[in-house]
This record gives sequence, structure tokens and C-alpha cells, in this order.
Amino acid sequence: MIAAAMLASCKKGGSYSTVLSSAQLSMGVNADNAATSLATTNNTGTPAASSTGSAASSINFTSAIANISGFKFEATRKGLQIDVRSNNLSTVDLFAINPSMTGITLDTGTYTEIEIRVEFSKSSTSTLPLVLKGTFTTSTGTAIPIEFDLNDNAEVSAAAHDVVVDGKTNLTSIVTMHLGKLLAGISSADIAAATQTNGTIIISSTSNQSIYNRVLSNFSSCGDWDGFEHHDR
Repeated sequence: MIAAAMLASCKKGGSYSTVLSSAQLSMGVNADNAATSLATTNNTGTPAASSTGSAASSINFTSAIANISGFKFEATRKGLQIDVRSNNLSTVDLFAINPSMTGITLDTGTYTEIEIRVEFSKSSTSTLPLVLKGTFTTSTGTAIPIEFDLNDNAEVSAAAHDVVVDGKTNLTSIVTMHLGKLLAGISSADIAAATQTNGTIIISSTSNQSIYNRVLSNFSSCGDWDGFEHHDR
């Protein structure tokens, strides 16, 4: 009886530290704008790529395979900065109907000023962070294979709305890479003049470097957030 009374007293007085319940946030990434029209030239300094309207030529990506070093969830909770990083994801098909997911654990509470970052890391092996393959179609209808090989540190970021983690539901969130935005500032003339390797236009850190650097600089602005979804636990 004395032990029971002491236990009740401890609980009532708050002597035990409160352990916050938690929830799982699953994060993934996909891609859209597989087909993107290119302006003939880009003399104005504005993005040349456009997914609508008539253009002299186009790029149609048919394959997009990513090896992601991790996702980073940044937010503010109770006035404190929260940074949580997930595990990596390998051989991710960015065109898959059901994206590959990786998860982190979040304590309950309200999260604001949220940023979700998809991280790519330079590789010393043949497994590259991102490989895009498709076809460049010229204004005359000639189809030329094209490939973009990312092998640099790069990051796709997307701002997200506030979310309440209630401990009763788990969450999922998808970041979308707009491939058309990766091609911003690149014209059909740029691609048509690119060097071909065995009949393929390869854009990489060692081939057609000028175009590669422009694509690389577009990574930070090509991401978009698709919202949080709550799922019963």
C-alpha cells in the first residue's frame, strides 16, 4: 500500500519525465515533365525550356534512375531548429507509380518553417547519383539519344506547410523534381551543337560541360512538395 501511494504521488507530482510519443514520416521523390519543349535560342536570359507551347525541338526522358544519399527534414518545433536525416535510397525509379520511400521518426508536436531536402552525393564508383536517358528530337524530326549523368554533390529542396505530428497517425511526403526546370536556360541550339559520343549526346562533368553546369545549377530550384498525408497507425 505504501509503495502504491508513493507511485501515485510521483505521477501526480510530475516527478517522472514525460516521454513524447512519436510518428513515422516516410519520404520519397519522383519526377515529372518527362517531355519538355526547348526554345530555339535563349537570348533574353530567361529560361529557355518550357513544357508547353510550340518549340523547335524537344527532349523526352524515358528513364530516370537515382541513387539518393539521404533526405533531410528541417523544421522548427517549440522554437528549436530540428534537423533529421534519413537513410539513403538506391536505384530509385523516379517515374515509378509508387515511389520508393525512406523514413524518419518525429516527436509529437507542431512543426513549422519546414524544408525537405533530397541529397545527392558525388560517387567514386560507376553507380552515379542520377542518370536521365531519353531522346532529343530536332526541329526536322531527327531523334538523337541523350543522356544526363550527374556525378556531383547536389540538392533538391522543397518548402512544406506546417504539420501537426499527433502520435496517432504516420505521415508520408513526396518531393517532385520538375525535369523541365532542370533544363531552364538551355535551348535547342545548345543541345543541337553538343558533342556526340557514339551517336549519343552525353551531358556529364566530362562531356558537354557547359550544358552540364547549367543543369547542375538548376537542381536547387527544380523541387516541389506534394503535401503531407496522414495514415492510421
